[in-house]
Amino acid sequence: MTQKLPLNPNQWRPEYHFSPSEGWLNDPNGLVYCDGVYHMFYQAGEHRRRWDHATSEDLLSWSEQGTKIQDTQSVQSFSGGAVVDRGDTADFGENTLVFTYTGHHDDGTEDQRLAYSTDIGDTVRTYNANPIIESATGDFRDPNAFWYEPDASWRMVVSRVEGTRDRPAGIEVYSSDNLRDWAYESTYRDTDGEEWECPSLFELPVERTAESRWVMIVSSIENCSVEYHIGHFNGTEFVAEDVILADYGYDFYAAQNWENPPRHGELVVSWMNNWAYADNGPNPGWRGVMTIPRTIALHNVNGDVKVHQYPAAEVARMRKNVITDLSQETVVPDENPLEQVDIGNRTLDIVATVDPRNADTVEFRVCEGRTQASSIVYDTVNEELHFDRTNAGAFFDNDAYGTTSMPLKLREDGTVKLRILIDRCSVELFANDGRRTMTNLVYPDRESTGVSFSSEGGAAEVERLMVYGLETS
Repeated sequence: MTQKLPLNPNQWRPEYHFSPSEGWLNDPNGLVYCDGVYHMFYQAGEHRRRWDHATSEDLLSWSEQGTKIQDTQSVQSFSGGAVVDRGDTADFGENTLVFTYTGHHDDGTEDQRLAYSTDIGDTVRTYNANPIIESATGDFRDPNAFWYEPDASWRMVVSRVEGTRDRPAGIEVYSSDNLRDWAYESTYRDTDGEEWECPSLFELPVERTAESRWVMIVSSIENCSVEYHIGHFNGTEFVAEDVILADYGYDFYAAQNWENPPRHGELVVSWMNNWAYADNGPNPGWRGVMTIPRTIALHNVNGDVKVHQYPAAEVARMRKNVITDLSQETVVPDENPLEQVDIGNRTLDIVATVDPRNADTVEFRVCEGRTQASSIVYDTVNEELHFDRTNAGAFFDNDAYGTTSMPLKLREDGTVKLRILIDRCSVELFANDGRRTMTNLVYPDRESTGVSFSSEGGAAEVERLMVYGLETS
């Protein structure tokens, strides 16, 4: 990897993804919606973690609200979640925002703590009887509470990354009537020995059926990736029936869902980075970006329940102009139907439906300049989608993190459908109506704004290709 800093520190600052005005950002924390406002707390402080706060009414334009849970001389404030205590079960007042988080002590031990806000996040107080779950060991973190309607009480999931003499590694489930006193219920164990953190647990309907499933989100430390575990929860134990990789890119980690979402489906956001290189990436005075919030839904696919993921609906509202609109266009090798199109935008929403026909590969090149491009290739022979950022600009070159792939079968009509979201430092792919996703950082030069399309080994047909310029209001 190589690093080339821009002359302008905002060259790569995203237009519609959240990034801090200055300093460090990693895990999203305390995601909660209340009174028309999305709240996003997050891990700030490169060397000592604390909770900073941002708010938005549309998930795209964010206002920073400052630090809300400080670190102290001996305890850092690690990740956790948030709920709206509508019924005042914790005795802090109706509709109080209650936060659960990990206290990371300088000796390495980690315990679980509580904080709350009675003014919708303007001020946050730490609970004076912390910790709410004591611990004499480390690697025990990321508490995330939720309301369990069947018995009208609270549940919380916490990651025990490494097992102890008394408890196995896995995701622990706790119960409580008041958010302050918690009882251990069970551990959802990983039989393959993976180390997990950043858990969430929620129920979703299976679209167009009378069924539902519970979804547990975990982040795999070893692979720096996110998994959706699909299964059943009875209030005490979670049992999985399938595990799905959430994203096939390198930069989707520590995902968390919004508590109390205002609409059908769950909204999820993640840190767009990777611990393999996060500490070494370009540092123009701010470091860290969140992914676009995405809606996740469950679908019955040939008898199996699968996750589909879509960009939040608000993204489409940013479409300010149609840069190009192609339909029913045959493309032969060495031909680029976008050659005469002046893209000129660094923020794009590309929606394409392509029939590969007899082509071996079809390729989109985005963030393209004279010598740069991010390459998106569909391989019809192996039914795979490849992403290559080895020539995408600063930092990433031909190393282990330069290319990635994901399995992707053609749709029933023989086409592949892609939605490609481009911001100044990222490319996010949603393939075949959200069946697969891929998220990657890129650091192109400012003038690398081109988009091209080509086929190899035969002709392909562009059934529809729309390129929209995006702009936040």
